[in-house]
Amino acid sequence: MVWKLDEQGQVVAKKRIGTETMPGYASYMVRVNDRAYALALHGAYLYVAGYLAGCDDTDQDTCEGYPFVAKLNPSDLSYVQGFGGNSDPGFGQPGVAVLAQTSFQRTYAYALAVDDAGVYVGGFGGTQGFVAVLDPNTGQERGRLVLGGTDPQAKTHVEALRVVGGSLYVAGHTNVPFDCQGSPTGPVAQQAMAFVLKLSAGDLTCDGGFGQGGVLYIRTPGDTEILSLALTQDGTRLLASGFGGEALSEGDVSLEFRGLARVWALDPATGQEIASFPRYPDDYFYTQGGSCQQVQGQDFQYNRVYSCADRARSLRLASDGTLLLVGHVKGRVQAQDRFPGTEDGFTGSNLFFARYRVDGTRLAYQEVDFGGGTELGFGVAQGPGGYIYAVGSTTGPVGGVTNTNPKAIVLRFGP
Repeated sequence: MVWKLDEQGQVVAKKRIGTETMPGYASYMVRVNDRAYALALHGAYLYVAGYLAGCDDTDQDTCEGYPFVAKLNPSDLSYVQGFGGNSDPGFGQPGVAVLAQTSFQRTYAYALAVDDAGVYVGGFGGTQGFVAVLDPNTGQERGRLVLGGTDPQAKTHVEALRVVGGSLYVAGHTNVPFDCQGSPTGPVAQQAMAFVLKLSAGDLTCDGGFGQGGVLYIRTPGDTEILSLALTQDGTRLLASGFGGEALSEGDVSLEFRGLARVWALDPATGQEIASFPRYPDDYFYTQGGSCQQVQGQDFQYNRVYSCADRARSLRLASDGTLLLVGHVKGRVQAQDRFPGTEDGFTGSNLFFARYRVDGTRLAYQEVDFGGGTELGFGVAQGPGGYIYAVGSTTGPVGGVTNTNPKAIVLRFGP
């Protein structure tokens, strides 16, 4: 679903993508578990990327889903004719381009960026990640780069894109190092590391001056992931948000925290890390407490490991150059996500909104908790009048709706 809201929060238009709108299926078929993960406004059009399950409700755990990109008119969310409508892999309609799977497995389009020359979509399927470039007028795929390995334990996800000045930044996480052509260069690791590639937007070739051979890796204690990218107005900082870890020592006791919300400031030309924040413990969002779970280790008394479930999921730059950040903190992971990016397995978290200077100085911080439910923050943007809008979900009561089902929410914060 895509919703358009006015400044009072009223829905003025909505569009359902997938489900019964796709031709070629009998009327008794019910399509389920479609997802729209990303959108981008460019010029006169709105682009939306996501996942079409391609199965009925009796087969939802074994369905073979496909990535899609839709092109809409922002005024009424109607489809733009001439884009998409392809017949391969067997369904589609004008306004929706359905892309081929990666490794012939269910594949998610998870990140999106657009400029005058192309529509860039990133995601993952099976054990590998991908980034593809589409013609912005027809939706036809012009090129694709597949990243990572096919080992059953391998995992590579593309979760963030940023295109500027002919360069395409691609970010996510992997447990298999790879080269600029996406081929594995080492064995599968136990923990995931974040990566950033700097590519030519035209042909998806690597910029060898960025990172090590064109690929930058960020490693911290525990899994490290990048979930969002932004570039400062003066082009001097590439900002990446996600989560990582920190290791501390107090006397003869070592403390390792995994799963802390994190922002990295990088040199956009070389990939060199300039800074990361918020630092733990002095500048972190909150004082670490019972929300992090202690992991039993070999030396439980003196070498303590804590698993946290904090995420800095989305960042944007405000008109004054400050950094807007949304995510969630203080939660626990009870089960693996059924659908990547939905974080269905999280419980007890609070949505947060923060505002920073690019140097890491925090200007504002606010947590949102609707009565003891689970709040998740997924996106942030600045709107008219300088107001900041955050999107997410809650299982708590909102207005007159008191059930514990996840409910989509849009929050407005003052300028």
